[in-house]
Amino acid sequence: MTSRPTFGTRELYDALAETLNGDPVWRKKAGKMTFGMTHVYTGELPLVVRMNFTEGVMSDVTVFDDVADVPSSEFVLSGDSKNWERMLMTGELSVNIALVSKQISVKGKMGPLMKNIPQFNYIIAKLIELEPRVLDDERA
Repeated sequence: MTSRPTFGTRELYDALAETLNGDPVWRKKAGKMTFGMTHVYTGELPLVVRMNFTEGVMSDVTVFDDVADVPSSEFVLSGDSKNWERMLMTGELSVNIALVSKQISVKGKMGPLMKNIPQFNYIIAKLIELEPRVLDDERA
């Protein structure tokens, strides 16, 4: 990948799909994972993006205008875009702290969520490694 993807856009999640799908470590970790996950950003940079995982492959990325339009997902993570930024841009907010402190809320069955925390942490780590950029005019 030649350029850094833009934070708060589909571009970031398309780059994530490319990265994960080409990552043998991920494929081994997530080989049996089949589910839908939605990330909801609220506040300054609203975004609703749903990812489908099929046997560990990130098989689809879809952006929605309204969270009400999203098909059912096993996991929905929601939070202010500033909290997402602190997780994805600076790494100053870990997934575990974000969830425990409810800075990022989660809807879904807690058993499967906790079982897959290592994979979710890996997804966040890969998003951070993509070094997403924020465009100044996005905050205007």
